[in-house]
Amino acid sequence: MITIGRMAERFGMLPSQVAQQATTYDLMISDVLATYDRYQASKSKGKGLADPSTFNFTQEELLKIKNS
Repeated sequence: MITIGRMAERFGMLPSQVAQQATTYDLMISDVLATYDRYQASKSKGKGLADPSTFNFTQEELLKIKNS
């Protein structure tokens, strides 16, 4: 719901319009951009937020995360 709200705000649409017209690809891209924005903001404030692109998970760890 938050992603749909952000997209609606960014594109000047109602959330119901976004829910009807947006694809899963649109939602994924919006989520990636929001994550990157948080990372950049945290980085500029000197906080130690890890870069998500550098996480090294084993296949077992990923399956555990997926199934939880």
